[in-house]
Amino acid sequence: MAFADELLDLARRIASLDGVNPQQASLRRAVSTAYYALFHLAIGEATANWSQSELRPLLGRVFEHGKMKQACSRLLGGKSDIPPFEKRATPEDHLRAVAKAFVQAQEQREDADDADYDVAAPWSRGQVEAQIESVADAFRSWTAIRGRPDAQEFLVLLLGPKQRRGQA
Repeated sequence: MAFADELLDLARRIASLDGVNPQQASLRRAVSTAYYALFHLAIGEATANWSQSELRPLLGRVFEHGKMKQACSRLLGGKSDIPPFEKRATPEDHLRAVAKAFVQAQEQREDADDADYDVAAPWSRGQVEAQIESVADAFRSWTAIRGRPDAQEFLVLLLGPKQRRGQA
């Protein structure tokens, strides 16, 4: 099982801790772990293309949360209407689903981390499970398109904005 898959599984397990009365700390940690599952899925897929496997961890450290979110937001272009998985007819639908899930997961993680300081806004298990399912859905969409040239280009764009020729 790949690290990203392990993190997604862990997020599910953390969300189900504590029986019918989940602790806020568990719910918040589950949201954060789901985000990191998607983050590491993208990094793992991008670095797997690097032929020198011993340098893949170093390459993975180049990816930045903010730049990845910006790339996903640019890909979405303000469009948030993504069909459910079973109705995604095009690779673009799947790619946009991955991008949207990344943006949402990062925002939810930031909310969860902020909530570690501001406990006035409690999370429900239902909210957390929906967020985890959104990430799982992105995993399924990624699997559907991962070998396509546009998906591979997306992985490169996660490093930051395209540079025009002549720019440093």
